[in-house]
Amino acid sequence: MNVVLILLGSCFVLPGLIIGLLRFLKWKRRHRGQRPPFSDLLLRSPGEGLRREIQDLNDEITAFITSASIIPLLLTCVYLISLISERERGSTGRLLFILGIGFGGYLVWKVQKLVESRKNLRIGLAGEMAVGEELNRLMLDGYHVYHDFPTGRFNIDHIVVGPSGVFAVETKAPSKGSRGKRTDEAKVIYDGKRLTFPSWTTTEPIDQAKAQAAWMSKWLSGAVGDPVKVSPMVTIPGWYIERKRPNGIPVLNPKQVKAYLDGKKEAALSETMIKRMCHQLEQKCRDVDLWDWY
Repeated sequence: MNVVLILLGSCFVLPGLIIGLLRFLKWKRRHRGQRPPFSDLLLRSPGEGLRREIQDLNDEITAFITSASIIPLLLTCVYLISLISERERGSTGRLLFILGIGFGGYLVWKVQKLVESRKNLRIGLAGEMAVGEELNRLMLDGYHVYHDFPTGRFNIDHIVVGPSGVFAVETKAPSKGSRGKRTDEAKVIYDGKRLTFPSWTTTEPIDQAKAQAAWMSKWLSGAVGDPVKVSPMVTIPGWYIERKRPNGIPVLNPKQVKAYLDGKKEAALSETMIKRMCHQLEQKCRDVDLWDWY
């Protein structure tokens, strides 16, 4: 029974100890190591929240892989202890073998799940970075662009403020299919209500963009003291979007955003109002501490 408890503890406690050690070393570097060249907080980059999640997943994967290398040594030590104490060798060896196989299978399954989650996050991060790169070009035309706006419960991928209005931009970056039919596999059909990809249909990005725009409209209105309309937008990098009907929110390839905004300048915002809104947005988005990179 003591052997079982030791092995169970090693399986679940070791990853936690290793994660704790990694974070302690990071804390030690932060408080006793070299300092960043300046201490000012930076604006959030595209996918900042995803980057932080990926960093945490990397720590977890490291912890479980390290545990996988330690547990065989621990099993061997327990078996040697049982030999020295003259316990029944056959039953102890079989028990250790079964538990070793079980813990090994669990660790392999856990690492596989973490790696899959990290892959999905990396795809999302790549999509937000691609869209962010296109949206940043709008700053040449007098727009202000903010990325990964934190609300406390969720993050808004991008916010664009300028002469055409305020837009809350939701980015989706679904993987493409096989390379056989490049045109068909890279096309999404939009009928004003739903998005139809080659193998599935969804309304989730549209609903999400609308909800985020409504939240941002309420928050900005309260922050500046005047009503602010925030329009939703969905961007899908790397896909050709075929629009079947004119109704519905804009769903665009990020390369189409500039042309879309150029056609909306009849609803221009005043420069004073833009500055007031940007001041509030910047206060929320300027929270990146360079210590996190050290």
